[in-house]
Amino acid sequence: MKRTEIELCRLGICPNYVGWHELTLALRLIQDDPMRLTALMRQVYMPVGEAVGKDWTAVERNLRTVVRRAWKVNPAYMVEIAARPLERWPETGEFLGMMYVFLTDGVEDAM
Repeated sequence: MKRTEIELCRLGICPNYVGWHELTLALRLIQDDPMRLTALMRQVYMPVGEAVGKDWTAVERNLRTVVRRAWKVNPAYMVEIAARPLERWPETGEFLGMMYVFLTDGVEDAM
């Protein structure tokens, strides 16, 4: 998880930022089971909300906020993570998918 924390800080999302804990938990869940990306509300937002004592809608909002912050702080690095041009910040699910691929170097354990 140390690499995740370093990469998030490079994007301007550090532990003191609202949404940090939700994002790190979400990424951990996705790393455990990438299929969670296909059902974000049930498989990611709700379990993270239960873990941090918040409603899933608050988790979703906090994740949207950190994605926009990352875009504002370091859009060039976000484009590098995406490995393709981005004209605006990605949607939350797209960002989670990008981070998953970037952090796992595109290699899935199931293969």
